[in-house]
Amino acid sequence: MIQVVQQPMEQEYFSHILHIQTHAENIKYALALAFSIYEINRNHDLLPNMSLKFTLTEYSCCSESEGMSLIHLSLQNHDILPNYVCKNINKCEMALTRLNWATTVIIYTILNNFIFQQFLQITYGSYHPVLSDYEKFPYLHQMASDHTSLALALAAFIIHFSWNWVGLVISDNDQGIQFLSYLRREMGKSTLCFALVSMIPVDMDLYMSRAEVYHNQTMTSSASVVIIYGDTDSTLAVSFRMWESLGIQRLWVTTSQWDVSPSMKDFTFGDKYGTFAFGQHHSEISGFKNFVQTLNSAKCPDEYLVEVEWMHFNCEISASKCKTLKNCSSNLSLEWLMVHTFDMAFIEGSYDIYNAVYAFAHALHEMTFQKFDNMPKDNGKEYSSSCKKLYSSLRKTHFTNPVGDRVNMNQRDKLKEDYDIFYIRNFPQSLEFKLK
Repeated sequence: MIQVVQQPMEQEYFSHILHIQTHAENIKYALALAFSIYEINRNHDLLPNMSLKFTLTEYSCCSESEGMSLIHLSLQNHDILPNYVCKNINKCEMALTRLNWATTVIIYTILNNFIFQQFLQITYGSYHPVLSDYEKFPYLHQMASDHTSLALALAAFIIHFSWNWVGLVISDNDQGIQFLSYLRREMGKSTLCFALVSMIPVDMDLYMSRAEVYHNQTMTSSASVVIIYGDTDSTLAVSFRMWESLGIQRLWVTTSQWDVSPSMKDFTFGDKYGTFAFGQHHSEISGFKNFVQTLNSAKCPDEYLVEVEWMHFNCEISASKCKTLKNCSSNLSLEWLMVHTFDMAFIEGSYDIYNAVYAFAHALHEMTFQKFDNMPKDNGKEYSSSCKKLYSSLRKTHFTNPVGDRVNMNQRDKLKEDYDIFYIRNFPQSLEFKLK
């Protein structure tokens, strides 16, 4: 949750992130959010005399199923009362979420009907066609692309290597079907053919009843190059756990969200062929590493960076001793660990967070300092009106971010995306080779 306050926010404010107990990927998202807000608060030309702050809710770092249970419990206990707010609100707030489309719809409904009217919500997860309906979701914006550019890039990539007989495995949902349509259209232009199109159902019970069928489709296909497209927390991921454990060998072509630590044995792709991963291109975010290192001066900053990623390093000692950084690095220099375990590049989604926060700041700046002389007074109608104006401004916002990349929030006028391509090979002892 991001909101505006009229007071300075010192860097120490962000140090509470260090105490979050969650997966390293979630920590990286929180750090990206904190750094974006910290950078904006230091910019005297953007929102002068105002600061952004954020709140990580109790749902921020739990699993989606746990989050939904907490939401239903809150509603049952009347912690959230419909159409009633127990505090005065005179500023618009923004929720930044990464959930599947069904949960996103539930959160959106609760925010806009049970808590505040016209509560802004931006998602930084995968793009979902269902959420692109402006009439149904007028105050929701997706940062992710619909991947029409990715389909074009994949087709060009396949042509480059003269692969005219490839496989495709996708999730059987709106997201996967739309991507299939895009890719089929691009491949048809160059007479490229699918040797295999396997659509994995998202329902776990349905998937398990036919798991052997989907397995045999891939095993018996003549395609040695297989494109995979879908979320890593889906039944599609279950298929890959099984295929990897059985030693199925293919050259996988996918998106960078599937680039996970080789220490996670059940997610490694075939070690013989490796993986090509397409990731959204962006310029290097300068200052991020220094920001993380200086969050808590009382704690060794480099130790913290290694702690965040300690599970990515294969300690040659017992698992119990590996729980503490000091034991884990007893025979190795901290500098060596820093080089080999912590990747300070923004992961998939972090760059969308960065641009989402800047877009919110630019839209708020535009509404506050250029279009309107006075901020709305503290009453429901004017608050609701101001949020409508803010979101209208947000949807039209376009700017150049601090690293020089153009950002256009108008989803109907999106710029064509550029992609970086990484080649990834996983080796024994949890070693990974990654080449851009």
